[in-house]
Amino acid sequence: MVLRAAKLTSIASALVLAFPILLLCIPRGAGIFLAGVVFLALIASDGMRKTWGAYRNLLNPLGLAILALVIVCLASKLYFDVPWNVLDNPSRILLALLTLLVVLHSAPDPRAMWLGISIALAASLVLVAYQYVALGDTRPAAWTQPIAFANMVAALGLIGFVRPGTSRRAHALAWTNLALAAMILALNGTRGAMLAMLITMLPLLFVRYRGLRPARFCIALALFALLGTGSYLIPGSPVAKRIDQVRHEIDRFEAGDTETSIGSRLEIWQLAVHSIRLHPWMGVGIGQFARITQSSAFCRQNDSPACVLEHAHNDVLEAASTTGVPGVLALLGLFLVPAAMFWRMLRQCSRNANGLGLSLSGAGLGVVMASLISGLTQVTMAHQANIVFYAGIIGLLLGLAAVQAKYPRADGVEKT
Repeated sequence: MVLRAAKLTSIASALVLAFPILLLCIPRGAGIFLAGVVFLALIASDGMRKTWGAYRNLLNPLGLAILALVIVCLASKLYFDVPWNVLDNPSRILLALLTLLVVLHSAPDPRAMWLGISIALAASLVLVAYQYVALGDTRPAAWTQPIAFANMVAALGLIGFVRPGTSRRAHALAWTNLALAAMILALNGTRGAMLAMLITMLPLLFVRYRGLRPARFCIALALFALLGTGSYLIPGSPVAKRIDQVRHEIDRFEAGDTETSIGSRLEIWQLAVHSIRLHPWMGVGIGQFARITQSSAFCRQNDSPACVLEHAHNDVLEAASTTGVPGVLALLGLFLVPAAMFWRMLRQCSRNANGLGLSLSGAGLGVVMASLISGLTQVTMAHQANIVFYAGIIGLLLGLAAVQAKYPRADGVEKT
């Protein structure tokens, strides 16, 4: 029995190590990870009921949040009689619950995740640099949709930044992870993901440097401002190009031109708000945002890129316009319920002086915050890789943090 448990832990640790590599660097890696979690659940099914009972304070709230989303999506599908395939992406959020249960049962080594993140970020930088320089791809993203890829990179960069340890080596590795993610995002050019990472990493400084004083925090802010200014002033910088492009596209939109990335988003958000006013409770049907654009007077009179978009490029507007108020509440539950659990474990690990648990809980809060910010300019459930990543990483971090929260401290880890 001990041998079987040890083998299960080893397999689970290997999957935790592979997770960031699969999602960033391997074609169809999300499917491979999903298959791995299902495999672990099958071979460990005998003890799952006992594990659920031991951790029901985590599994029940997350399960209810997921159930609420499933009910809303299913009700919308049946009410509007839309095709069953609209439930494909939303149903993948179930992976969060299954991953959490598997991690709680197998108790893998959390340090494997940080090793995997460093490998994945380094390999991804090589991939996108080759695509950008050699292939001339202006939005390099390995084998994933550019925005979804960037959101994953930002989240993994933040997790890598709060890796455990207080030695110089540990801090150097943490900043290296963040720098790798920043370079990837600069080449990729997704502005929302870069902004989400930079904003979120500021409160995570208090996790990276416990006991950080306000004066040093202000110095850190000044250094980031200098770094951002330097990135903008470098001749030919992708960062400068994207920032200048935003300003130019806003000016064009104010002049009536919607045929730009920013202009299309602003126009589609206006259409979404108008539709929400007309259908506040049920929306127009899950996965049916295209109905809004196709029926609008603007799209009947204009051949704008906004009129061919099939989602709102904003999580809240997408949920509100397609599934109404219940959809918004269910969507927010997927973010706020895990955030509340991470916050509770963060406080518990802080009281117990458990540095490893503190890093895991802080990483979870960082992922939720970055995902919320990224969701202002994209739709999490529009891409399979995005929803599998969010579900997988939430399940992993919740499970790993919960296991650590049981212990008074994680001796030896803080010194690495």
